[in-house]
Amino acid sequence: MKDGSPFDLVSVVRIGVMVEMGLVGLKQIIAWADAWVMKLDDPPRWLLEMCTAPDADTALGLIRDIPMLPFPATPEEIREENADHLASLVLRHRNGALSWGDFLFQAGQYLDRARRADQCERFFMQLNLLERMGFPEDLVQAQREDIERDLVDALARMESAHRRFEAEARGH
Repeated sequence: MKDGSPFDLVSVVRIGVMVEMGLVGLKQIIAWADAWVMKLDDPPRWLLEMCTAPDADTALGLIRDIPMLPFPATPEEIREENADHLASLVLRHRNGALSWGDFLFQAGQYLDRARRADQCERFFMQLNLLERMGFPEDLVQAQREDIERDLVDALARMESAHRRFEAEARGH
C-alpha cells in the first residue's frame, strides 16, 4: 500500500528516519498517530502505543519493531537510506534547527555510526576547514550547495514525506 498510511511501510520507514534525525519530535509523532487512529477502524497495536509514547526514542523503537518493516539490503538501498538520513538533517538546517557546523558534525556522526567511515570523513573534514577559516559565509554556501546537489533525490523524497507527515499530523 503506497498511500502514506501506517500500512505504507516505505512511508513509515521515512517517518522513522525523520524521528531518528530529529526532524520531527514526540509532539508531532503523537499527533500523527492520533490522527491515524481516529481514521482507522482497526489500528495496529504499534500505532496505538505510539499515541502514548513517553519520548521520541520509544516512538522510534515502536516503528523499528513493526513486523515486515523493510530494511535496506543492497548497497543501493543502503546508500538511499543514508541519503534520507542526511537529507533530514539538511531539512533541519533549512528550518533553522541546526547551524551548518552542527549539520556537518551530526552528518559525520551518523555516517560513522552507520559504519560509513569513507563518507563521514567528508563531513568532519569540511567542519574542520570551516573552524580553521572562521566559518566564512561563502565557504558555508559552497559546502551547502555541494552537499544539496549530492542529495537532490533524497531531499525531494524527504521533503515530500515531511510535508505529507505534517499534513496528516494536523488531520488533513
